[in-house]
Amino acid sequence: MKGLRVSQGKWKGKEIPSPPDVSGHLNFTNSLMKKAIFSLMDSRLLSWGLGFDSVLFCDYFSGSGQISAEAYSLSVKRLLTYELDQTRFRQLHSLFRGLTNVQLFRKDATKHTLKWELGEEEAYIFYLDPPYTYWSETPTRMKEMLEQLYTFCVSTKKPFLILCQIPERQAIDKIWASVPHKVREYGSHSIIETGYENAETTPR
Repeated sequence: MKGLRVSQGKWKGKEIPSPPDVSGHLNFTNSLMKKAIFSLMDSRLLSWGLGFDSVLFCDYFSGSGQISAEAYSLSVKRLLTYELDQTRFRQLHSLFRGLTNVQLFRKDATKHTLKWELGEEEAYIFYLDPPYTYWSETPTRMKEMLEQLYTFCVSTKKPFLILCQIPERQAIDKIWASVPHKVREYGSHSIIETGYENAETTPR
């Protein structure tokens, strides 16, 4: 399988080997979706008057690591990367070896969502692209994770953005029921977003 490449920043052009398929998550983020994801991030950062160098970026279901690599390439202040599969985690460890502002977690993100230490970052961006079975077979775990993450973000009183990429065929209504959100459709996939702006404008 052809490798993936970083599209911008200090790692632009760097190849990321495509990891073996893992049951339940066989697809990788295509270039158009990746562009849309980072365009949303750029827009929010601009509205906050901040750059990536002020942000803690967390990639909860990293897979190939291409989203994490894009974020690192854009010089995020701190990068947290989660991947449970052992083979994929080894590849991530090789990709980010020796980088002091990167923390790797070989853990289930739904069970270890907030098990990291707070730092000096001025804002938070959390990206979720879980295995598709997490929506259909274990929706309660995803719902609880999102609620916990959203509650934490609001409590910090800092700007934040939570982005979640899903295939449109997956049901989201119950999972996102208690979290204010916006759905953006991109062909066969959707991006769900919630953030600082939602928390400020949604009646509590």
